[in-house]
Amino acid sequence: MVWLAVGLSSVAAGFLQTVTGFGAATVLMVVLPCFFDMVVSPALSSSICMGLAASLALRFRHAIRLRLVLFPVLIYTAASVLSIRLSAEADLWLLSVIFGAFLVILSGYFLFFSSEAALKGGPLSMTICSIVSGVCAGLFSIGGPTMALYYLSAAKEKDEYIANIQFLFAVTYAAGLPARISSGAYTADLLPMTVLGIASILAGQQLGLSVSEKLDAELVKKLVFIYVGITGIITLIQQLV
Repeated sequence: MVWLAVGLSSVAAGFLQTVTGFGAATVLMVVLPCFFDMVVSPALSSSICMGLAASLALRFRHAIRLRLVLFPVLIYTAASVLSIRLSAEADLWLLSVIFGAFLVILSGYFLFFSSEAALKGGPLSMTICSIVSGVCAGLFSIGGPTMALYYLSAAKEKDEYIANIQFLFAVTYAAGLPARISSGAYTADLLPMTVLGIASILAGQQLGLSVSEKLDAELVKKLVFIYVGITGIITLIQQLV
């Protein structure tokens, strides 16, 4: 059952991130906590998503801009690694409650307020978004939404947006992996599941590339975040009742 769930959710994750630029980790972190705890789930999710991000960054490498990725990568990585270290010693019940609340807030924000949000692609917004995203990536392997807001404002065109955010994800996932290994969150027995996840998420990427021009990306995101919100509510009920 777990193999099928990881494979199918990875296909969906690859499809969504290819169409919208982010969201793969969100899809995986809806499914993985059903089978793994809140230390292992982010580790497995980030290792799978690293393959997708590296593939997309390579595909759109012509649009990568050093000025858009250098400082966000450094800040995001530092915040993420610190959060990974702290999560290894955290109370799993508390992490689960925080995660459920985070999913509900994330869902509500993107359903009701994201269209009104406007960021200027300057140093202040870059720093704040990088810190918040790094912390969320370290704890829950979900760092995309806040960085998407920054890159949507800083990038000049779609390819530049996709290229830079995927490059950031690829580098920061890779940088965080040693911390997850040293903390015991990612172990050798997760390698087969990781290989399955990467193969599946790349299949989802190909599906996304083939239909991305024909889909309403905003509608896809709304449907996903409705599901995310429902999952967050269920998670909170399970932990608090």
